[in-house]
Amino acid sequence: MNFAWRVYRRLAQAFPHEFKVAYGADVLHVGEDAIKDIAKRHGTAGLIRLLADIAIRVPLEYFSELRGDLRYAVRALLKSPGFALVGIISMGLSIGLTTNVYSSKWAILFRDLPAVANAQRLAMPEKPVSYYYIEQFREQKNLFSGVAAFQIGVPFNVTFQGAGNAKPQRIFGQLVSPDYFSVLGVQPQFGRVFSADLDKPGDTPPVIISDRFWRNRLNSSPDAVGQTLRLNGQLATIVGITPQDFNGAFSINPAELFVPTTVPAALAPELANDVLHQRNAREFLAMVCVAPGVSFDSAEAALDAITRRLDDQDPSLPPRTDKARRVTLLPAGTRVPLPRELRIVLLGFFVLLTGLVMTLACTNLANMLIARGANRRKELAIRLAIGAGRFRLIRQMMAEGILLSLLGGVAGFALAYALTALTTRFAPRTGVPMETNFSLDWHAALFAFGLALICGVGFSLAPALQATKADLTPALKEGSALQLPGYRRFGLRNLLMVAQVAASLMLLLITGFLVIGISRDSSVQTKFDPSTMYLLSIDPVRDGYTPEKAQALFEKLPERLKAAGSTRGIAFAAQEPFTIVDADEAKQMTAEAAAESSRVQQPVIQETVGAGYFALLSEPMLAGREFEDRDQRLHADVSKPSSLPESLPAILNETAAHGFFGNGNALGKRVHHDQHSYEVIGVVGNLKNGIGMSQSVMYLPLTPRDFVRAPADGITIMIRTEAGSLSGPTAGPVSGAISGKDAFTSIRGEIALIDPNLNLFHVQTLSEYLDRSRASTRFAVQTYGGIGVFGLVLAAIGLAGITAYSVAQRRKEIAIRTALGASRSQVLRLVLREGTALVSVGSVLGFLGAMAMAKLLSALTSVFVEAFKVGTNDLRLLVGAPLLLAAVTMLACYLPARSSVKIDPLKALRQE
Repeated sequence: MNFAWRVYRRLAQAFPHEFKVAYGADVLHVGEDAIKDIAKRHGTAGLIRLLADIAIRVPLEYFSELRGDLRYAVRALLKSPGFALVGIISMGLSIGLTTNVYSSKWAILFRDLPAVANAQRLAMPEKPVSYYYIEQFREQKNLFSGVAAFQIGVPFNVTFQGAGNAKPQRIFGQLVSPDYFSVLGVQPQFGRVFSADLDKPGDTPPVIISDRFWRNRLNSSPDAVGQTLRLNGQLATIVGITPQDFNGAFSINPAELFVPTTVPAALAPELANDVLHQRNAREFLAMVCVAPGVSFDSAEAALDAITRRLDDQDPSLPPRTDKARRVTLLPAGTRVPLPRELRIVLLGFFVLLTGLVMTLACTNLANMLIARGANRRKELAIRLAIGAGRFRLIRQMMAEGILLSLLGGVAGFALAYALTALTTRFAPRTGVPMETNFSLDWHAALFAFGLALICGVGFSLAPALQATKADLTPALKEGSALQLPGYRRFGLRNLLMVAQVAASLMLLLITGFLVIGISRDSSVQTKFDPSTMYLLSIDPVRDGYTPEKAQALFEKLPERLKAAGSTRGIAFAAQEPFTIVDADEAKQMTAEAAAESSRVQQPVIQETVGAGYFALLSEPMLAGREFEDRDQRLHADVSKPSSLPESLPAILNETAAHGFFGNGNALGKRVHHDQHSYEVIGVVGNLKNGIGMSQSVMYLPLTPRDFVRAPADGITIMIRTEAGSLSGPTAGPVSGAISGKDAFTSIRGEIALIDPNLNLFHVQTLSEYLDRSRASTRFAVQTYGGIGVFGLVLAAIGLAGITAYSVAQRRKEIAIRTALGASRSQVLRLVLREGTALVSVGSVLGFLGAMAMAKLLSALTSVFVEAFKVGTNDLRLLVGAPLLLAAVTMLACYLPARSSVKIDPLKALRQE
C-alpha cells in the first residue's frame, strides 16, 4: 500500500500547474483516504485500477489545456493578422520548397523501387556489357542470387487488337532476360512473369504490360491477359500485368512493355544478328542481386576480376595493361542508379540548400516571436503576478509559434503540389520518355507536417523562455522605473539576425552561382530561321521492313523528297540537331599527338549525321570537307551488331580537335576507340546543344548499319524550306512560314505515297524543338532565382521586424534624446546603427560561407564544377549580391526607423 501511495503521489504531481493550483490538495487528500479503503475492499486489483485511472487522466488534462492554448493562439493571431500573415507566408514558402525537393529528389535518390522485394540487394555495373558476359556472371552462385540482362528505352510500334488499319503507336519498353522479374523480386498483379522454362525461343512471343499501360491504353480491361498485340508488325500475347507504380528498373525512363530476349529479331530488332552470342556486343545492362552476406565491395571486386579475365580472352580487344578498375557497381534499387559517393554529395547539396531556406524562415519566425513577446511584456508580467504558471505561459506562446508553423505547413504542402505540377509541365521532350511526375503522397504530407511541427517547437521555445523571464516590478511599472536594455551586441535576437543575414547571402550567392552558370550562353543561335526547318523521324524496321528494304528506302528517299516541294535541302541524322547528350555517354578516345610516341586521350561525344548535314545548318567547315553520299555507302558487316568498317571518316568539332591536336593540323590524323579507327576528314565549329553547352564532339557518317538498326529516336529527317534563308530579299516572315508549311505538307504527302503505313513521329519545327530543350533550363533558372529572392525577402522582413522592435524598446530613450535637443538625423542614425552592424557582420560571414561551400561542392563532385566555375568568377554577382542584400535590408531597416523621428517626447515621457 505504501508503494501504491508513492506512485499515486508522483502521478498527482504530474498534473498541469493550473490543475494542481485548483485541485492538487484535494486530489492528494482524497487519494490518501481512497487508497486505504480500496486496498481493504478490492486488494491489489483495485489499486491497479485506481492508479491506471489517474495515469490516464494526466495526459487528458494536458490535452485539455493544449486545446485551450490553441484556442488562445487562434484568438491572438486573429487580433494580429499582419503578424500571422507574414509568419504563414514565410513558413509556407520554405516548407513548400523543402517538401518539393524531398518528394522529387529523395524519391530519385533513396526511395526503393515500388513492388521490388530485393531493392536493397540490387546493383548494376555502370557500363553496358555483352550478354555473353552476363551469362558468365550468372555462374557466380556464391556471389549473386541472380543476374538479369535488360535494355532500357526500347521503342515498339504497337497496334492494338481490333484496331484495324489504325496507325501504330510508338511505345517504349524494356528488352529483358526471362529471369528479370525473379531477380528484382517482382510478382505480377495479374497473370504471370517470364520464366526460362515457359518462354523459349520459337514459342509464341509473350509480353508483359505495365499497370500504366493496362489502365491508360486498355481501360483496365479484366480480359487483358491473353489478348494479342502487334509489336513491330509481329503478334505477341499479353501474359501478365506488373504491380501498380512499377515501371521497371531504371524507372526514371519508365517502361510500359516488357519483352523477353527469347522473341525473334523481327519483333525486337535489337536481337538481330545473333547479338546474344556476340561477346563484344556491349549492348545490355546487367542487374545483379547480391547474395545475402556478400557486401557490394566484395561483389564489385569479383566482377572486376571476372571482367578482366574475359577481356583478356577476347581477341577483338586491344591488350590493356592498366590497373584501373573496370567495373563500378551502382546501387540499383532506386529510380536512378548513382555512384554511392555521388548520392552522398547530392544529398548534402540539397540538404544545404533547403537547410538554408528553413534556417531563414525559422530565424525569421523566432525574431518575430521575440519582438511580439517584448511588446506583451506588461501583459505577461500581470499574468505572472496574479498566479499564472510560467510553464503555462511558455506553452501558450509556443502554441502561437506551432500554430503559425502548422498553418505554414498546410500552405507549404499546397505550394509543393503546385511546384510538382509545374515541374511536370515544363519537362522537356526527350526521345526516350522520362518520369517527371513525382506526385506528392503520404510520405510528403507526413514530411511537411513533421517539418512544421519541429520548426514550430524548436524556434518558438527560446522566444517564449526569454519573454517569460521578465522582472515583474519594472515590467509592471513600465514607466520611469523601467530599466532600458541598451544596445546588446550579443543578444539572442541580434545573433539570430546575423545568422539570418548570413544564411540569406549564402543562399543568394549559391543560387546565383547556379543561375549564372546554367544560363550563361544558354541560347542556341542558328544562322537561319529555325521555324523554317522541319524535323520528323521514321523507323522503318519497326514498321515491319526487312533490313534490305529499309536500306533501299533511305537510298531513294532524298531524291523523292527533294522533288516533292520547294526545299532548300534535306539531310539525315541519328538524332535531332543541337541534341542534348549526357556527358556520361562520352567515350574515351585516343589520338596520336604531334610526337609519335605520345598519345592524347579525352572523352568525346559521338553523333551520327548524314551527307550535307552541316551545309543544311549553314555551318561552314573550318578545315577539310563534310560527309558526302559516298561516305554513307561505306560497307559495314550488319551481321555483327558492333561491326564498323576498319576505318571510318570522322569530323571533329573545334573543341575536340584542339583537345587532341592542339593548334596543329587535324586533317588526316587518326582517332582510336577500342578496335575502331577513325580518320579526321574535317573540322567544324562548335555547335552548342539545346541548353547552350559546348562539348567535345566527333561526328560519324550514317552507314547501312544505322539504317537497319535505328536508334530509339529513329532516323531524323531534316527538311529546310526555301524560306529558311535570312539573307535574301524575301517577303515577310508570315509568307515564309506559309511557304514552309506548304513544302512540308507536300513532303508528308510524298512519304504517304511511298508507303502509307510508314509511321512518322517527333514531327516539329527546329524552333519548337529548341524551345522544348530550353524549358528545363528556364525552369531551373527560375527555381534557383526564386529561392535566392525568397531568402532576400525573408532577411528584409526579419530585419524590419527587429528594427521595429528596437524602436519600440527604445521609445523612452529616443524621447529623452529628442527632448534634450537631438536632431532627426541623429535619432535616425542611432536606430540604423544597430541594423547596419548586423547586416555588415552577417554579410561577411555569408560571403565567406558561400565561397567555402562552392569550393567544397566543386571538390566533391564534377556535377557543379562548371556552374560554380562561371559563377564564382562573375564580379557582377560577387559584388552585386552583397550590395543588393545590403540595399534591401537597409531599406527594410529605414522604413520602421522613420517612425522613431515621429515620437512625441511629451507623450512618451508621460507614459507610466
